[in-house]
Amino acid sequence: MIRRMRSLSPAGTFNSIQLWTTIVVLVLAPLFFGSVDLFWIAVWTILLSFSALCGLAVPMNFEQSRLLSGFLVLCGIYALIAVIQIIPHAVEQLDDPIWRQTNELLGLNTSPRISSRAEISPIAAGHFLLFATSFICGFSIGTSRRNSERLIWFAQYSFVLYVIYGLAAFLLTPDMLLWTNKVAYRGYLTATFVNHNTAATFVGAGAILWFCLAFSSAQSMWFSTIRMLLLFRANEALALKIILRSAAALTCLFALLLTGSRGGLLCSGMGLLVAMILMVVNKWKLPRWYILPLAMTGFALIVILANRLGRIASQGFIDDNRLSVYYLSLQAIRERPFLGAGAGTFPDLFPALRNNAISTWGVWDYAHSTILEIAFEMGIPVAAMIAIAALLSVFILLRAAVATSERADRRVLAAIAGIATLSYLHSTIDFSLQIPGYIIVFGILLGCGLARALAVRAESGPIANWQEPTLN
Repeated sequence: MIRRMRSLSPAGTFNSIQLWTTIVVLVLAPLFFGSVDLFWIAVWTILLSFSALCGLAVPMNFEQSRLLSGFLVLCGIYALIAVIQIIPHAVEQLDDPIWRQTNELLGLNTSPRISSRAEISPIAAGHFLLFATSFICGFSIGTSRRNSERLIWFAQYSFVLYVIYGLAAFLLTPDMLLWTNKVAYRGYLTATFVNHNTAATFVGAGAILWFCLAFSSAQSMWFSTIRMLLLFRANEALALKIILRSAAALTCLFALLLTGSRGGLLCSGMGLLVAMILMVVNKWKLPRWYILPLAMTGFALIVILANRLGRIASQGFIDDNRLSVYYLSLQAIRERPFLGAGAGTFPDLFPALRNNAISTWGVWDYAHSTILEIAFEMGIPVAAMIAIAALLSVFILLRAAVATSERADRRVLAAIAGIATLSYLHSTIDFSLQIPGYIIVFGILLGCGLARALAVRAESGPIANWQEPTLN
């Protein structure tokens, strides 16, 4: 009765609107070529902003409020630096010399500024707003166990449906991407994404989530129940659940191999390793010092196995062109270490840095390393803050996954910790976190996972004890 009254209250109505709006965006964002067009960026930004506003009244514990406040401060610093970069004469010592050269050549009187652009790139602003709003929406939903379970349910099935479509398209229409001709990455599975590396990251995240679900179901079975599986009808539903979840996980893994992405395969393996270690350590109550040997052994096995598969076996882990791009980007960062070259300016400036060490084929509109591109555009201090925040988010997820005894929370936290590991590692060697169709999904899941992690900590830690006197 109380739950029904809450659902009829204004706060309950806003929470429902936020939940279903966020779910719609999460499910549809990867559909339209990864939503790379400015039109879809604007659509999802509007919907997620509306959803975030609906979640303003969501109750949070102290740690959740503190983390969300820290996230907003980090976003504020990023936005402030981006604005300072385009203000004329903001820091004259750091003004881009391109403005003086342009004035001299064309006889203009344009005011110099730090950025090589006179305004912030709409694409850069859109990516920033998408991640900020998707994280806030996911975080608000994660404060409720019931809503977070619904979100994860839709996420897991959207992953597998995109994978099934990708496999069908790979077999039946290999030269088509949705309803258009496939220009690049023919012979590789890309699902609804243009780039096979982004598709690999997306599919790998789905594989991690489904493997955790399958493993969680299998953990509830003891050897005695397995022997009696055919004699008790009560075990049939559990056995069917294990089979279906395992099939979904293996389907995602098979699709991952067909993407032909070296980084996607290796980073997905690392993410899956993290998730499985968290599931095993928590279930078997292994001592904490077992984690490092398990991780090192798993890492070695993944590297050995990946080295014998696909493009890694034939072409190695990384190509020379990408290494050259990294080297040239680092040189540019050394010239502008503090406030960078301006938000969204990498595709404008890199052609001037390009040399003969890089193949003449193709356009490098990304640095193929998100953190390196952030340092290029926003400066080393901002890049360092973002890297620290990323590491902190993984630590919070790991700590909560190890500490919780609730199976549903454990598998969600382990899966999102694995997905975060995959995404962060892959972002160091590619640009999957700069594709709207993936960054929305990742931002929502990361926000939801961190909110659940802090809810778990509050239920079992000192925060719960601190709140108890106020409840009496």
